[in-house]
Amino acid sequence: MKWRFPVFGPFVLLALSLFALPIYAQTAAVTTRTAVPPRYDITKEVKLSGTVSNVVKAPTREMKMVAGSHLIVATKSGEVDAALGQFAMRGKGALSFTPGQQVEVTGVMKTEKGKQVFVTRLVQADGHTYTIRNEHGFLRAHQSREGGTAASKGGQL
Repeated sequence: MKWRFPVFGPFVLLALSLFALPIYAQTAAVTTRTAVPPRYDITKEVKLSGTVSNVVKAPTREMKMVAGSHLIVATKSGEVDAALGQFAMRGKGALSFTPGQQVEVTGVMKTEKGKQVFVTRLVQADGHTYTIRNEHGFLRAHQSREGGTAASKGGQL
């Protein structure tokens, strides 16, 4: 049998031999790091005790605050803006605080919009502990707060 295209013979042979050889890809240990640092680092968590001096349920644009409700807590070292997130003071089961009330907030201090903000995870007031965020810093929806969590000891403020 004669080949019609004798020039293609070596190429066909080369192609078959390449496909028949096992190909091993080099793999290197992949280390992934996020370009954005984590918003909430539980290893840097602190507790602050103080008196509520102001309650901000919905900040205006002029206030230049992070979205959501805030407690301005007067501590021994000065006033702290404790950010509670968007669900803490909204809807059914919303928390309510009054100026002059003693609170203990647990969270991490961050700089957001050029201001120091205390990203709050737990609020303790009047013998109750309210979970605002989980240990990764994600906000808990108000529905989960109503059902009573392990950290919550029931009731509204």
